[in-house]
Amino acid sequence: MNRNSLKFKWLKLSTLIITITYLIFSSLLIYFTSVYLKDQEYRSVDRSIGEIESLYSSQPINTIGQNEIYSSLYDRQKMILYTQDGEVVYRATTGTPMEMEPEFDPVFETDISEISDEEGSYLVARTNIESQYWNGYLSVIHPLDSYNSVIRMMVFIATIVGFLSILFTSIISYFFSTQMVKPIRSIANQLKRVESEGFSERLKLKTKIEETDYMVESFNHMMDSLEESYNQQKQFVEDASHELRTPLQIIQGHLKLISRWGKHKPEVLDESLNISIDELMRINKLVEELLLLTKNDGRTNDNKEEIDINDEVESRVNSMKKVHPDYTFSLDLEKSPITFMIEAYHFEQMMIIFLDNAIKYDTVNKHIIVTTENKEDHFDISIIDHGIGIPETEIDSIFNRFYRVDKSRSRQQGGNGLGLSIARKLIENYKGSVWLSSEEGKFTKVTIRFPM
Repeated sequence: MNRNSLKFKWLKLSTLIITITYLIFSSLLIYFTSVYLKDQEYRSVDRSIGEIESLYSSQPINTIGQNEIYSSLYDRQKMILYTQDGEVVYRATTGTPMEMEPEFDPVFETDISEISDEEGSYLVARTNIESQYWNGYLSVIHPLDSYNSVIRMMVFIATIVGFLSILFTSIISYFFSTQMVKPIRSIANQLKRVESEGFSERLKLKTKIEETDYMVESFNHMMDSLEESYNQQKQFVEDASHELRTPLQIIQGHLKLISRWGKHKPEVLDESLNISIDELMRINKLVEELLLLTKNDGRTNDNKEEIDINDEVESRVNSMKKVHPDYTFSLDLEKSPITFMIEAYHFEQMMIIFLDNAIKYDTVNKHIIVTTENKEDHFDISIIDHGIGIPETEIDSIFNRFYRVDKSRSRQQGGNGLGLSIARKLIENYKGSVWLSSEEGKFTKVTIRFPM
């Protein structure tokens, strides 16, 4: 198993967590059990020495029978009676004889201590007896064999259970991690196929796991966006190449014509030079518009200023009237002032694009209507022409780069099919939106909306 794999890391983590948890739990269990059992052992030896002390304090020593002493002792306990000088007077052991005999240690009150030797550990209780029947000392030795056996058994059981629990947990974690990474492996395998076969492939996988299903869905959405972006870029390159190829071929043809005939025929030279210059100007305009579409990456400049929309619209329309005196321009502007923060050149540019576009496609009626309208949270600018209109099937494509409704006439009028794309980009840079409504052969209405 690869140590860097998710399966191995999950197995290691789950096993580590279970091991640490079990060690803490079993250690605490054994500790508190040992404390409880040790307390019971102390209580046993304390009760035994108390009862025997009561015997020797309440009656003469020669009247105390062995059965009375044994009844005060627990199994395998040993008692030793001393004189004041430490001489052993009497000793007795219940059950198996005990060789353990602690050193004499005179005390003034009951004392319990723990000692150990090669044979085991013991509790030794000592006390002094001062009564009319006996003056001396008493010791009771209590073996801890049962206590130690129980603790050892608990440790052994905890070790076995812990090993089996960790082994069982590891096996369960292994199979669980296998099931968990299975959809991820399936996704990885499909990703390899997508990588080899291109944008057209999508992940077709239902894991019934929320996170991985969301990952698959997100990947497919991303691939849709990438494919769309790739196709747009491909179309853009093809269209740009097509737009550049035609004027370059024209220039090349006229240069060859000048090379053959222009030196001796001034009229051929003049005509070819004029046509070449026009085509170069067309190429220059196309390059400028392409640069405008790609620069700034959608960010506006810091040269924004507050402009009066009605004044700017009226100014642009008046400029168009001078250039196109044969057109009728009707203004229906909002009575109250409309102000907006925008770079003045950008607003002028988008207005010129839409007005120029309306003029190009309204060559019969020659009537352009421009309106402004102020709403609560936005304002609208509308430009209406009464020209050829746009087919309903083409309205959604009108803002695409290089798209033309009437391609032959657009070329004759000098259009590159980029103006509306540039205008939409400028509008969207200022959080605005633009859309068209049209009826073929009757009118086209462009609506520009900016937030207040």
